[in-house]
Amino acid sequence: MEQATHATTTTTTAVLGPNRRSYERARELADRVVGQVPTLPNAAEVHRSFALDTFEARLHFGAGLTAGRGVLETAALTDAEVTREDKHDDRGQLSGVWIGVRTVVDGVPLSAWALTSEADADQLLHTSPAPADADEAESDTEVTQPLPTVGTGPGDVVIPAVIPVTPLAAKAEQGDGA
Repeated sequence: MEQATHATTTTTTAVLGPNRRSYERARELADRVVGQVPTLPNAAEVHRSFALDTFEARLHFGAGLTAGRGVLETAALTDAEVTREDKHDDRGQLSGVWIGVRTVVDGVPLSAWALTSEADADQLLHTSPAPADADEAESDTEVTQPLPTVGTGPGDVVIPAVIPVTPLAAKAEQGDGA
């Protein structure tokens, strides 16, 4: 049996041309975004778009509130707008809400998606459904308490100050006299 006496090499970049570079740029972008967002996607893929004849990076965050946060983190990182797409079943019932990002970063198309419930999507996108009737609408005179906001670090917890107030009539009854 004869053995090859010299190695046969081909330069893949020369053979594939700009497609190889497009793939590498999309892979680098996916790796860079995944490395910078706190929420890891369920999948990161490089996909060839036949319409554009180029490769794009796709991040699939999965389903639920945490997955939706991953999309928001990607949007913040890439300065992109988050979109919402309500999906309905054959009977017209809402079956889920896709939230996503479609943008171009350094010339590479990027998309990130998550499937959420309507309540989760409303919470993430700070939207709430319109009241069904006027009785449910919040009045201008209604007073609401501020809600504490919570971050991920121990110094990020913000709790509004609450000062107990004793009505003057109660003080008079206690003998403090006014």
